[in-house]
Parts: sequence; C-alpha cells; structure tokens
Amino acid sequence: MNPIEYWEHLRFAEPHWLWFALLVPLLVYLRTRLHRSKASLKFSSLSSLKTAKLKSLWLSRTISPAIRLLALVSLILALSRPQLDESTRSIQESGVDIVLAVDLSASMLALDMSENNGEPVTRLDVVKRVIKDFVTKRKHDRIGLVGFSVNPYLLSSLTLDKEYLRRNLERLRVGLTHQTGTNIGGALAEGINRVRQLEAETRIVILLTDGKDEPPPRHSPLVFAEGAKRDGIKIYTIAVGRSTRTPSYVYDQRNRDLLLQPDGKPVIRMSEYPVDKDILRNIAETTGAQFFEAGDEASLREIYDEIDRLEKTDVEYDVNALYEELFHWPLVLGLVLLLIEIVLSRTLLLRIP
Repeated sequence: MNPIEYWEHLRFAEPHWLWFALLVPLLVYLRTRLHRSKASLKFSSLSSLKTAKLKSLWLSRTISPAIRLLALVSLILALSRPQLDESTRSIQESGVDIVLAVDLSASMLALDMSENNGEPVTRLDVVKRVIKDFVTKRKHDRIGLVGFSVNPYLLSSLTLDKEYLRRNLERLRVGLTHQTGTNIGGALAEGINRVRQLEAETRIVILLTDGKDEPPPRHSPLVFAEGAKRDGIKIYTIAVGRSTRTPSYVYDQRNRDLLLQPDGKPVIRMSEYPVDKDILRNIAETTGAQFFEAGDEASLREIYDEIDRLEKTDVEYDVNALYEELFHWPLVLGLVLLLIEIVLSRTLLLRIP
C-alpha cells in the first residue's frame, strides 16, 4: 500500500480527542509570553555553578519543551485511536470459473521456444512461467489445474487460493501421470466436469497442447466440445511450439525423468512432434471461443492477455468491516519522548536552580 492509499484508509475511532491538539499552539504561545516576562535568572546558591556543567540556555529552553509538546501530541493521537481500514469493499470485479488443462506429453520437452543464445528452455517451462502470471492477474476468479497425457490428472480443484495454485503449477512435469501420450478428449472431459455444475456466469476451459491424440481416442474431442456448448462452457485452445521438427530433451520412461548422458547432461535429439491444429480450431469454434498459436514466450503471453481481456464478468462482493488498531504506536512514542525528556532534563539539559 503506497502512502496515499494508506492515508485514504486511515480513520479515528475517537476523533473528539483531536480537539485537544488545539491546545498545543496555545501552550506554545503562553510559554513564550511567560518566558519573555522574566527579566533575570535567580540563583539560590553560587556553589552549584562549580559542579554543574552549564549547557546552552537556548537548548534548555527549546529542546525540552519541544519534546514535551511532541509527547503530548502523540498521546492525544493515541487517545483518538487511529485505525487502518482493511474492509473488503463492495466492488465490481471479474468472477470467472476457469480450468487450465496443460499437456504433459514428452513433446513438451522440446526446446524450440528457447530464446536465441540463451539457456535451453522446454515448452513446458515457458508455459508454466506464463500461466503463473495469468493466475496472478485473475484475483477474483476460481481456477483449477489439470495436467494430461494419456489420462488427465487433477492437480488443483477450482480455488481462489492463488498461492496454492502456484505451488501446484510447480508440480507440472512430463511423466507426472506416468505416461507420455496425448489424450485431448480426456483432458476436455475432466475440465468440463469440473465447471459443469458450478453457478458462475462464465465458465471456461483453456486447453494447451503441442500435439495430437496419441494413441487415437475412442471418442473424438469434438464430442466433448458439443457437450460443453450445450452447457454454456467455452473452450479456448492453444497450440504451442515453433515447429514440428525440433531439438528436444528425451524422456526416460523407465526412470521417469530426462535421459542423461554419461557426463550427467541431458540427451538432446531432433524429434518430430506433429500437431493437429484443425481439431483444436474446431473445438474452440464449436464452443464459441478462439484457437491460438504460440511459437515463443512473447506470443504465448499475448494469448493469455487476450483471454484475460475477453473473459471478464462483473460480480459484486460484500463489505466486511475490519480495522487494524494503531493507537499503540503513538502511545509508545509519547511515553518514550517523556522518558527522554526526563533523562535529558537531569543530565545534558540540567538547569541551574
């Protein structure tokens, strides 16, 4: 919260005490008049001059009273009970139920989305980075996460807890489902089932893949798209990857990890990963959504930004009154200032009687 927002959320539970702050300039005025009326200094004994270390008369007449006045102002502020208003306001925000379905087949280990002259980065690594940012933007949306290869795997039911969702995004990896094929229809079925019975005005599935159904499915993904259309669910589809023939890490099915060379470095091979763009386009068009293609991280971010712009539904949130008490800060400050004034008046600012 910046200083302007902080000030806007500041309130006083007992504001009538602030009227006593008007006494401060009056006290300053009266003390000044009283000080000017004194013509001389009187000493009860000159012997004290021998032992007391005289300080500047100006310092003793300004610093000590100034500290007292600041302490008085602090105590008045404490009595007025400053509070930070942390109420949840009645606001209009987007409220959409979203399922993110992410391909976890071996083709997501392809390196064609790496930046030029940069470290090798897999398609999946790029996807995870972009999705994290997308999730952060959708503050008031319930979002679920499904990973899929031959079978879908639910990593997170729909939730408003974005930190929990980001932790589950880190779990996305090739081999999570112990298989490396691609079952688009299965992913759609899982995503649709997660939002079908929900009451949100807008329900969408965002399917991201870089391949085609392998092995061939029992039912065409279009069957599930038709069902989603009847239920008013949109399915956005995204094809990722710059090319079908690309350098790629190799998945070791036996060890369920990257295949490594004797020196411990991952094996990289040229691989063919065909993608069925037609089926992805038909799925999106059937449900009234859109099909996108992303060849690099920048274009993938633009796609998610476009979906973010397209899918917003205004919902109203009630206000809950929550106030953080702040009176202890000026109270402590006032007491500390009084203690400092007492110490100084008996040491550095000691005045001759």
